[in-house]
Amino acid sequence: MPLEMDAILTAFGLRPLDGSPARRAGRIGQVRVTCTHIGMGPPATRSALTRILDGSNTEGDPVDHVMIAGICGGLDPSVPVGTLVVPELVVDHSTGRSYRHTPPAGTAVDGRLVTTEQATLDTDLSRRLYEDGFVAVDMETSAVAEVCEARGRPWSVFRCIGDRLVDGLLDERVLAMANPDGSGNEEQIGRLLADDPDLSPRLEQLARDATVAASRAAEAAASACRALAGVADG
Repeated sequence: MPLEMDAILTAFGLRPLDGSPARRAGRIGQVRVTCTHIGMGPPATRSALTRILDGSNTEGDPVDHVMIAGICGGLDPSVPVGTLVVPELVVDHSTGRSYRHTPPAGTAVDGRLVTTEQATLDTDLSRRLYEDGFVAVDMETSAVAEVCEARGRPWSVFRCIGDRLVDGLLDERVLAMANPDGSGNEEQIGRLLADDPDLSPRLEQLARDATVAASRAAEAAASACRALAGVADG
């Protein structure tokens, strides 16, 4: 989502690339970092990452590590919003294929993350995923692992829980307001709030939680990138 992109730009100190308004670049030590917005869901992720890895890297430098950072949905009721998730295992829900996560040295991993094709408020599905041992759910990470592993590229993921179904802040109307890039449809939001003013505090809480979670995930990714670059953290 755009707020995830903003958090990454801040954490990494990236700037716009000439001739490529959708991408940002910078350096950590001697390592060049390029960031691009991929949108929501596995298809958009596969498409964006394939373009990058298969020759459209405009800077001419090979991509030797791919990171994805942002928010995720919490499945474990005992794990609070704002908790960083660096999973040991990532599973594609649609195929059942699993990917072992090996982030940069020194980054601790714990738990399992599942990637679904779309956002859902299906409480039965969420319960089953939790019972299967998943702590969180997102819509992109397994696609990153799939594309990278097919090309022999290392990858890592840094997620932070931005919402939980158990908290009751989300409903189908809120999900329907999302644009393909993850931003909110302002016109729809305005109409919805006019019809249901009591929804405003919930949306404000969701926005606050997502902003904090995106920042924590981005900062964790930047710390791992500094480790790759051999730069002291902090």
